[in-house]
Amino acid sequence: MKKVLMGTTAIGAVALMAGPAAAQDGKISLGVGGYYENFFTFVEQDFDNTNSEVPENDYNQFNVRQEGEIHFTGETTLDNGLTVGFQVQLEAVTQNDQIDETFLYFEGSWGRLVMGSENSAPYLMQYIAPSAGLGLNDPNIAPYQDVSDAGTSTLLNQVSDANKITYFTPRFAGFQLGASYTPNIDERGGDRQSSGLNTDEDAGDYNNFFGAGINFVESFNGIDVAIAGGVEYGQEEEEAAAPNPETDDFLGFSGGVNVGFAGFTVGGSILHTNGGLDNGGDVLVWDVGVTYGQGPWEVGVTYLNGETETSPNATETVGGDDQLHRIELGANYRLSPGVRVIGALQYTDDEDASTDRAEDAFGVIIGTRLDF
Repeated sequence: MKKVLMGTTAIGAVALMAGPAAAQDGKISLGVGGYYENFFTFVEQDFDNTNSEVPENDYNQFNVRQEGEIHFTGETTLDNGLTVGFQVQLEAVTQNDQIDETFLYFEGSWGRLVMGSENSAPYLMQYIAPSAGLGLNDPNIAPYQDVSDAGTSTLLNQVSDANKITYFTPRFAGFQLGASYTPNIDERGGDRQSSGLNTDEDAGDYNNFFGAGINFVESFNGIDVAIAGGVEYGQEEEEAAAPNPETDDFLGFSGGVNVGFAGFTVGGSILHTNGGLDNGGDVLVWDVGVTYGQGPWEVGVTYLNGETETSPNATETVGGDDQLHRIELGANYRLSPGVRVIGALQYTDDEDASTDRAEDAFGVIIGTRLDF
């Protein structure tokens, strides 16, 4: 709860954990930080498929999974007190986006302005259910083969890392506000110099995304309280063509709360969106959890429920609600400030209403996270 940074909750604090490099003679020196995770997983996954047209695959029960990023940071403070800095995040494990978030920021007594490919204000300011294990809400590593389109996160992330402008106010009396504007979420995203521009009037695509977030962080007689809320709206460029479902402007809301006392952290979060669809597509996700930490140890239990209203199209006339139920028993032990051993037992129940597919899965995960 004490790790909250300006415009950043515990969700995003990892990205800035190492801190930028100090300036020398007014120049910006490069610093390096980041994280690395490596997990051994065992998953027993059973499929119940009544639709013979959809084949099922067998999956190896054992796997070794890894995820990490190397963060290059730097900043300098000008004579007038204005702080200028940047961050570039390199994927440590090869991804389609080998360079992840990349952004510039200006910070002063007036607040913080961020420009570049970074998540939006409602995403960064959100609080989710606490977890002592791998986590269920948009985890870095997902060991299961999902069969449905049920929502899996309470984070407003429709614009993801598309280039945007975000402003965070200073924190006043525990409150902080944030707002983001994303011109376009095309794949190109304006992330490089080229002769091409973002295309417009693309079927099923969105532009002019506006996001706003607010959170409150304060301590009362040994009780730490953090509350967050967010909204995101984006304009539909052009309605998707058949046989796809009819699209509409995107609208979503999120909220979350964490309360910490005597070693316990209790909390939960919720998200509701229209899925950007005109005929169905509503997404509802919520989670709850509790953790207890004493010394280097932490244990906890977390539950996540996701539901998405399926939207029939020309080739899929069956509607209904895709549903996901997931629970985790987790624990971690901190060997040092930058080294944690993490273990988790997870169970998931996933149902696809339109294809009559379902799966039950049980997972055992154990591994190590390094923060540097």
